[in-house]
Amino acid sequence: MSNGLVLVWDMDATLVGNYVDPEGPEPLFFNERALSILKRATEARKTGKVAAIFLLTNNSDDKFIRLVKFQLAQRVGIPQVFDYAMQRYHPARPLSQDPPKRLRDVEYMMREIRKPTDNLAERVFFFDDRGDHVIRSEIPEDQYIQITPPYKAEVTDQTNFKPINAAIRAFGGTRTRRRRYRKRSTRKYFRRY
Repeated sequence: MSNGLVLVWDMDATLVGNYVDPEGPEPLFFNERALSILKRATEARKTGKVAAIFLLTNNSDDKFIRLVKFQLAQRVGIPQVFDYAMQRYHPARPLSQDPPKRLRDVEYMMREIRKPTDNLAERVFFFDDRGDHVIRSEIPEDQYIQITPPYKAEVTDQTNFKPINAAIRAFGGTRTRRRRYRKRSTRKYFRRY
């Protein structure tokens, strides 16, 4: 694998557990375990271990999506978490009430941000509360991370995040070797003439 990992996130019941009126006072409930992964991924993006972080949602409420992106960025502590966001009625997706989520969509987003698409299937980690998306058959099985159960604030998350944690640790991983410094002797040598 080369060129960095690509993390692709669903939104509803994956990153957030409730729909709120974007102009109302009700708070959003974020999946804290997912936020932890996103924080690590945004750090790894600085080193190239992560090439891109995308949002691929079948939600079509632009105001709600903007609210989630804004609050998520605040929670993660950076100006913008996602390199690209693709919602239900994006022109590159099939027109449907429940469009499929495909590797083709990820490839489109990579091209939009001018990142290489070689060996893309090997680099994609996909996060969704549903297990029936087309992309499941297009990427390695352990890289399709199904949020279990679908995220709600009052339910304990049992999702297996081990594959992505291991990948972020290992990917692109030439470990920096520690240099051994030999302590110089403080003894002074004098030449005899």
